[in-house]
Amino acid sequence: MLIFKYITEKDVFQKFYRNLLANRLVNDTSVSHDLEGSMISKLKQECGFEYTSKLQKMYTDTHTSRDLNDRFQEYCSDNSPSDNMQGFSVMVLSDGSWPYSRPTSEFNIAPELRNIHDLFSQFYDKQHSGRKLSWLHHQSKGEVEWSRPKPKINHRFLCSTFQLSILVQFNHCDTLTFSELQSNTMIDKDKLDQLIKQLISFNVMKSESIKSDQEIQPTDDIQLNITYSNRKIRVNLAVPLKSESKQETEQAHQSVKDDRMLVIQACIVRTMKSRKQLKHSLLLAEVMQQLQNFQPSVAAIKKCIGILIEKDYIERMEGENDLYQYRA
Repeated sequence: MLIFKYITEKDVFQKFYRNLLANRLVNDTSVSHDLEGSMISKLKQECGFEYTSKLQKMYTDTHTSRDLNDRFQEYCSDNSPSDNMQGFSVMVLSDGSWPYSRPTSEFNIAPELRNIHDLFSQFYDKQHSGRKLSWLHHQSKGEVEWSRPKPKINHRFLCSTFQLSILVQFNHCDTLTFSELQSNTMIDKDKLDQLIKQLISFNVMKSESIKSDQEIQPTDDIQLNITYSNRKIRVNLAVPLKSESKQETEQAHQSVKDDRMLVIQACIVRTMKSRKQLKHSLLLAEVMQQLQNFQPSVAAIKKCIGILIEKDYIERMEGENDLYQYRA
């Protein structure tokens, strides 16, 4: 925390820390949940409740989800004892607290997961009437067992839900075209292109017509590599796509810029509401003094002043362009 005190752009730190915390909690890669909670408490002491409100809600959601999964296991044993629930767990995330957006495109979940998927939706609707459950399949993971009889080889692939849905398509056929895979999974064309190339690079799938530097054509044939071999029994295929990592960083920086503009505008409105009239130089000084999580530029403050004048929150006094007045 000593180093944190010297960080001038604490809002940027908060944005990236929130993204990394979300990934640790969702993927269950935290060294200690108690340490995560302790860090959030220290940030709260340093920067206040508002700075850590979303972080605290994320941390609370993980504990709530554990209790929810225990109740779901009991529900399954009473209502669907024949289904195999081993290893199935769900995290229910509060909308607005996590740095994840709702899916904008359709997706056909693998038939092997459909029963348990629908059963949890049914359970959640009974537990929380009136709430809408949106599935974030792009953040979900699962395991697929890959086996070959002669010679006998077994592997377990840890993969994303999208990768899983692609692989299980080959349970009943040896070859599928790109068009057939897209029709069966409903995965966006560009994303499916990247996923298939990624699986080919892992040597799990193969194709004679697909080139890494060329777009996959609808008629290109794709096969499962039945000669796949690996020293490891458990193989991690759930590696983020390069485009996703780059996009996540760009979105974080853009989100910081957008949030800063809103924070500056709110600060100006509070100041003008309290002071009623204020000269331009004094308003700049007030805003810079009040904002502790980042140091706003003069250009950004001027831009926000212009926006608030257009929105009729403040106005320039006639004959004095450097004097502003709050409009009730």
